Amino acid sequence: MKGKLGKNLWGEELVILAEASMEPAVIYVKQVLDIISKASNKGIKGIAHIPGGGFIDTICRVFGIGLGALVYKDSCSVPPVFKWIQKAGGIEDGEMKRTFNMGIRMVLVVSKEVSERVVKEEGEMVYRVGEVFSGEKVESTP
Repeated sequence: MKGKLGKNLWGEELVILAEASMEPAVIYVKQVLDIISKASNKGIKGIAHIPGGGFIDTICRVFGIGLGALVYKDSCSVPPVFKWIQKAGGIEDGEMKRTFNMGIRMVLVVSKEVSERVVKEEGEMVYRVGEVFSGEKVESTP
């Protein structure tokens, strides 16, 4: 992606930070309501809106006591602006996920059956980013 000022950093064309931060928010109400209606309210276990804060800390709030998550490291592509912030700031992966949403703005915690159907039907905007397990922490695959 190339910004109006044509910044080219580290061989990647990027939208400059100011432009990226001014992009309008995506509203997911229609998509989420459609998923809920198709699941007949069965199989939907939780929903987390992740507007800009840390991905890891936000999804922890969705789970009940005794539940944690395994997050798949490369389950979806990270927008270029986050790669730029990480490289410019020398920030480790774990800290990036605790601080930024990494482009994941909405998480639905669903049953395995609903997950398989939604990923198949909803296409490129939906990713299976992990799974819930018994425990009390969020881990990431290596």
